[in-house]
Amino acid sequence: MLNQGERQGFKWRPNDYSSTTLTRYDMEAEHWTKAFRNASNKHIVGDIASPLKSIMSGVDLVLSILSLILIILIHIVKWLRS
Repeated sequence: MLNQGERQGFKWRPNDYSSTTLTRYDMEAEHWTKAFRNASNKHIVGDIASPLKSIMSGVDLVLSILSLILIILIHIVKWLRS
């Protein structure tokens, strides 16, 4: 366990404004910017996909009902012709 003096002397992120420190901070900022942008884009795609799924479900239901009506009509015509 660290005592108080050791805790105060510990530099997790040095703030010395050297070129290596600034480059490392820029790379980290770029990484997190890309990560958040990707997460945001996935959220947008999810928002678009939900209404499309609903529309396609409705289209599928209508086509299924039309197919059923067509099959019933074909059977009625066959029954009337025989």
